[in-house]
Amino acid sequence: MAMLTARESICCKEIQECSYKLEELDLDASVVCITQHPGFNSVCLDPWVLETVTNTVRQSYGSAHVSSQAGNSQNEQYHYVAYCQLPLWCWGYLGKHIRVVLPSCAVQRIRTKYPSPGYAGFKPSIAKCLNFP
Repeated sequence: MAMLTARESICCKEIQECSYKLEELDLDASVVCITQHPGFNSVCLDPWVLETVTNTVRQSYGSAHVSSQAGNSQNEQYHYVAYCQLPLWCWGYLGKHIRVVLPSCAVQRIRTKYPSPGYAGFKPSIAKCLNFP
């Protein structure tokens, strides 16, 4: 699926961690995309899960954290949290301010379910921009 940049136009099958998710449950051959995985909807699109995660982030970091990162509308907040959920589910904990490019199929599904004005594309972490290890 075409995205803003070539770096973002990546298939889930090209990302090792997503491929592992597809293989780990020994799913049938008809599941060929991470968005078809039975866990994707629960982890990344379920509004009750996203509400709970949003509340957990608010409790841990303060209510301003989600709003400053995502905006004020519920769609914007769920959109942001869904983008955070996918790496946690596929990669596990990466560390503070570590970001990964998400597969374009997942980005499109999240954007469709939780539209947010002004798509900004992938933003590398500050550490990457400053060439920190």
